Amino acid sequence: MVFAGTTSQGQNQANKPVVLIVDDEENILKALTRSLGRIDVDVVTATSAGDALYILENTDVDLVISDMRMPGDDGAELLRQVAERSPNTLRFLLTGHSDMESTIRAINEGKIHQYLTKPWDDVKLRKLIEESLHTRLLEARNQRLQAELAAKSTQLEELNASLEKRVEDRTEELKLNARLLEHAFSDLQKSYGHVLRLASSLGALREPGAAEAAESRARMAESLAEALGLGEQDIREIRDAALLSDLGNIGLPDALLSRPLVEYDGADMQEYAQVPILAEAALMGIPGMRHSAAMLRSQFERFDGSGYPDHLVGAAIPAGARIIALVRDYTDLLRGRFTGESMTAQQARSELLRQSNQRYDPVMVDIFCEACSAFDTEDLALNEEYAKLDELEAGRVLAQDLYSEKGMILLRKGHVLTAELLQRLTHLQQWSGRDFDMVVEKQNRPDSDCEGLAETRAGS
Repeated sequence: MVFAGTTSQGQNQANKPVVLIVDDEENILKALTRSLGRIDVDVVTATSAGDALYILENTDVDLVISDMRMPGDDGAELLRQVAERSPNTLRFLLTGHSDMESTIRAINEGKIHQYLTKPWDDVKLRKLIEESLHTRLLEARNQRLQAELAAKSTQLEELNASLEKRVEDRTEELKLNARLLEHAFSDLQKSYGHVLRLASSLGALREPGAAEAAESRARMAESLAEALGLGEQDIREIRDAALLSDLGNIGLPDALLSRPLVEYDGADMQEYAQVPILAEAALMGIPGMRHSAAMLRSQFERFDGSGYPDHLVGAAIPAGARIIALVRDYTDLLRGRFTGESMTAQQARSELLRQSNQRYDPVMVDIFCEACSAFDTEDLALNEEYAKLDELEAGRVLAQDLYSEKGMILLRKGHVLTAELLQRLTHLQQWSGRDFDMVVEKQNRPDSDCEGLAETRAGS
């Protein structure tokens, strides 16, 4: 067996995965080692199943690539033992086209994650390994992050001090969460979207329907920013800020969140005015979120200057904050957060038009109404449905990521299902013995009508 790089247990670099290649042919080992030398992994090689198992006992191995045919135990038997001894290690089988029967046995007994055919494509092989290792590390880190965030949310529920003390304590808690998110951002830059949704969930823990509303706001804000012709970086920051617009709510008492805004008295509104400041405090220490934090601070400013906390007027309000104010109030009108009574989509848009040039940027309101069919959020229902694999036809679009039994992403959200792909998924489903949970976009979604004004709601 030959070692490439530092691979003894406890010595390999903390963030550098270890790939073990097993093949009795030296030329295969050298070719694969050269190919993987172009990506950021440590490569370990073995010429037999026995050598490979010895390495597994003394080295933390993240991924095993084994040839099918070898003297002694073949690749299927080796991967079966790897699955028993190190179930978290990814397992790839390298096989020829004539070894399909053995490949099926390896799938059943060795629980392999992928099988590769000879000859292989170096570029596709490196891409597959990078994506597989990234997903494996991402899952473990996200689990730790969710556990930490769950612990913090439990602490928030136990705060029973006075108003001033509650705001002070929860602000300190938000600072701790901001540091936690900053640490997560540093460790998981490539899982940025996951972290955002975890942070967004904090603001929705105690309010029914808030999580769905946050997702809808993010989609609408992104679409509206695109319609306004903003740059790609600005669009991403606006979308992220819209997803986190409820973050400051975790500093509010349950009694306040459970009542519509029209019932708030002066003291209630003074406490509610802390929301944008608390949201900004939670994000200001996170690299790359300075602009999003500024948008959240200004999301309650009004176009005519009567908003808070800085009484900005017109174009002085960040464009992202003007977009967030529009989509946030639209979803809140649908949910009844203003008056306690839900509005229809047409009534909500009519209210936005009535407040144009006062609360909202009139240009943005006009574009929102013109493109309202793209922003249809009636009842805040997701445009998706569950379906069995054998019920799907070519052309359907995935509404959620498709995962394997071991948690690997097989297909991304938005992927169009072709006839060939459906056939391959059917074969994989038969081999694995597990039905896939398919969530696809609904078909024949009706458009909304933007025309006409309805009765407006009571002011708040």
